[in-house]
Amino acid sequence: MAWRAIVRRTSGIWVLVMALVTAGVVLWPGADAVSGKKTLLFTVWGMPFEDRLFKDRYAEGFERLRPDIHVNYQRYADDIIMKYNAWHARGRGADVMRLRITEYHGMAARGVLKRLDGYIGDPSRGLSADEFADIPAHLRALLEVDGPEGRGIYALPEDNAQYGLFYNKRILRDYNAAHPDAAIEIPSERWTWDDLRKAAKALTVRDARGNVDIRGIDFAVWSWPFLTFFAQAGGTLWSEDGRTCLIDSPAGIEALTFMRALAREDGSLVPQLSGYLSGTGPDVLFARGKSAMFLDGCWRIADFDRNAPDLEYAVVPLPRGPGRLGGKAGIVSGCVLWGISAHAAHPDDAWDMIKWMIAPAQALEYWDTLRVAPPANLTAMRSPGFRATRGVLKDPRNPAMGYEVAPMPAERFGDRAAWLLYGVTPLPETGKPPAFVPVGRYQSELEEEIARMLNEFLSPSSTITPEQAISRAARNVQGIIDRDLPG
Repeated sequence: MAWRAIVRRTSGIWVLVMALVTAGVVLWPGADAVSGKKTLLFTVWGMPFEDRLFKDRYAEGFERLRPDIHVNYQRYADDIIMKYNAWHARGRGADVMRLRITEYHGMAARGVLKRLDGYIGDPSRGLSADEFADIPAHLRALLEVDGPEGRGIYALPEDNAQYGLFYNKRILRDYNAAHPDAAIEIPSERWTWDDLRKAAKALTVRDARGNVDIRGIDFAVWSWPFLTFFAQAGGTLWSEDGRTCLIDSPAGIEALTFMRALAREDGSLVPQLSGYLSGTGPDVLFARGKSAMFLDGCWRIADFDRNAPDLEYAVVPLPRGPGRLGGKAGIVSGCVLWGISAHAAHPDDAWDMIKWMIAPAQALEYWDTLRVAPPANLTAMRSPGFRATRGVLKDPRNPAMGYEVAPMPAERFGDRAAWLLYGVTPLPETGKPPAFVPVGRYQSELEEEIARMLNEFLSPSSTITPEQAISRAARNVQGIIDRDLPG
């Protein structure tokens, strides 16, 4: 009878465990008393192969550095922000947590994150002036936000993904050979919108029926193309207090007019109004040699190198805005950060782990393993280690299976990664780097509204004017803000 009671009790516990796992609830570790070690909960999102970095190199690496620590590594799907908010409501949180900069302002304002200024300025365990200056300037300027503990820094950056101009080297080479008197200059940071339009129109190839066979330029319709052109036209997204959306402006109209001109006047853009469609999206078409130029993020490069190894292409910085508006350089970029929960069990040790992860050696591990975005560390980006990567094998025991993340040999650095240095290097005329991260407390809501606006505005059948489109989008975002922050 005793064994039946044990089975019933064990089965009941197992059912409870499975129910909690199914609901996505963390079983908060109580290992401190059992193992004698402190247990840090380390949470990220991502694909299984990313365990090679976050688990094998970061979690286990920190355990080797600190034998008194056990890192409880947890990787989740893309809904991790919902989990952070749910845990916070219950008075819980991860010691070390990964988050996007678009969520940063809101999480800090809601009290989800612990303020880090005390750690950063600590003489014995903080960041030196040189270490803090290693964070690219355009990211440092974004770190101070408002929270329950006052205005300060509530997270530190891990990377800085950038948006770039991809071009097919073979298509451009063949065109120039066939048109020596009208050759197209190799794309570079010196290009303007006019250069981009002229090249896109010239490189568009049509079949006998007039249908586009090779697109002059292509990109998925989402917020970043608009944010790029908006900034290059001199636009500002938010008022200083973050309570007013400012996209309804001449720069907003200019950006929309330019995007529609590419599609309707030049016929060089066939907008993908649904974004990335499996098997037919702009990334797939570029990989097949069906697009001469392509706007996308640096995260796309490793995919092309793995899945389209024969594709001859290079990536350069985005063109400057129109000359009549000052030709402003602007490279839209994103950022992922490391933070500490306001309810962390071991915040001091969590800080030690974050400081260790953003140091040059571990920052290079990030680039070497994933190659989705350059690390947010200037020493790492300027080092020889940034110029080549080893990649990630699908099975280290069987190299013949190929790579999960393709390596980047040093001879491909010029075509694949050199452009990323331009984005973080201050321009002589401004003293500021051209890369920028669009942020604000309501950035996520704004980007969702921009995507809706573009899907309507760029539709072939749309008759809405740029003025009408940008005004409606601004009103919709402002309505969200006013409901959330009355008065």
